[in-house]
Amino acid sequence: MTDALAAAGAIDTLTTEQRYAAANSLTCVFVEAGPGTGKTTVSAQRFGVHRFADGYRYDQRAVVAVSFTRAATYNLRRRVQRLWGTDALTWPHRIVTLDTIMSDLLHDLLRQGLIEWPDTKALWPDGDIRLDVRDSWAACGGTTSTRSVYTLELHGRHVHLRAGFAPNWANRMPAVDIVPLMLQGICTHQDVRDILAMALQDPACKERARERLGSSMRALVVDEIFDANDLDIEIIETAVESGVAVTLIGDPWQALYLFRGARPHIVPELLARAGIPTLPLTRSFRWQSEEQRDLAARLREGREIILPIDPEPMDVVLALWWKELWAVSGVLPLAFHAFKGGYEEAAATLLLNHVTRNIFDLDATYVTDALTALNIHDRDVLRQLEPGLQRVVDILRSAGAQAVKHAYLELVEVVRVVSARHLRPPHSAHTSRMALLRDRMTLTDRPVPGLTTHQAKGGEWDRVGIRLRDNERAALGSGLSSTEDLHRKIYVACTRARYRTIEVFPRTTA
Repeated sequence: MTDALAAAGAIDTLTTEQRYAAANSLTCVFVEAGPGTGKTTVSAQRFGVHRFADGYRYDQRAVVAVSFTRAATYNLRRRVQRLWGTDALTWPHRIVTLDTIMSDLLHDLLRQGLIEWPDTKALWPDGDIRLDVRDSWAACGGTTSTRSVYTLELHGRHVHLRAGFAPNWANRMPAVDIVPLMLQGICTHQDVRDILAMALQDPACKERARERLGSSMRALVVDEIFDANDLDIEIIETAVESGVAVTLIGDPWQALYLFRGARPHIVPELLARAGIPTLPLTRSFRWQSEEQRDLAARLREGREIILPIDPEPMDVVLALWWKELWAVSGVLPLAFHAFKGGYEEAAATLLLNHVTRNIFDLDATYVTDALTALNIHDRDVLRQLEPGLQRVVDILRSAGAQAVKHAYLELVEVVRVVSARHLRPPHSAHTSRMALLRDRMTLTDRPVPGLTTHQAKGGEWDRVGIRLRDNERAALGSGLSSTEDLHRKIYVACTRARYRTIEVFPRTTA
């Protein structure tokens, strides 16, 4: 294995801790990796060690690495290819989201007849069951304010759909539109997870999942394990039980996704149940100044922190909420807010993407969601729209009280060329996004990109500004704890800088 690592061209750059974490012979292991300690490098090396191990040369089972977002899997995939070459990812070896593994398991249960989709014979007369799994329902129709919802139930082996009404109104796709699509074999990744969670309560389905995992993969590398929820942990533990060599990598201080159901406190319970040893990575390569190194250590020790205030130039400004970023002049956030799926919001996001691409060479955070909501499947459409979107920007830069309204109307016309979605007439709920952009278009200096903590996770910059709310500043001043969700978000924001982290405050836009 050492020869294979050396051939990757990076073995001599690893620390002793990294080398042992990547190449040890333990069947299952947890690598605790703090900011800047080389988590992605160790994940990629560990993948290659399993992939090219001499003892498994004739083993046809897959080496698989998973994470919880496409961005994370993309970064890990690139690192593996750079270190180990493209052959490292020849089928069946792959790096995918954990949702892909869930979908594979559900399809297997369907093909085994342990679960039956409604009208299975009509949908798949050839017996080759192929669900059309979407990220969300936004690609199939627009959201509207409604109480109409649906639930999934498993009666024996049969999947049942029930339409009903939620107690509160919310922006969602009505169940009356969703149920017919599901009867055609269309569903979302969340539906897959819901059905699989119910199915695994049946001993026959649980045993089949165990057999499937053990027969299809020999090693599993799980990145960002502290972002796992109950179902994720159950699948991972089932893989351990089936004899798969499982490597878990993560940092309890950087678990951010409680809103997606993550339960970081159950990871230590898994480690204890399965008897998985911990290998820490203690040396961070990120800190390039004594000030930042000291800040990182004090944060982790739970000591009182007061961030400095300094007008020096910053590479990025971070906050826990998009709203706080828009309140800071000179900052151009990469999103208006968390994407909700509205068509007007999607159109404004395409415009924001045009601006951020031209200024920062960075995509707007939710541009893919925007394209999906507008039912645009060809990403090359963004280039086609550039002249029209630039006209909208020019209108925003022009003088006059009606510039925002005129820009919105022009945006409607630009989007109409490539999308059949209907955008509503000008209203403050829609034009307010245009007003925010106009404020940035009239700045004399180049703005600084703004990101939320969730979007900044995994990134690093020389100098980072942080916009804090009063309660967040108070938490820093009292000392952070890895058991508190708010504290972990603040910790991640404060550990993105190589040289310096400072606090920024809202100012009146010039």
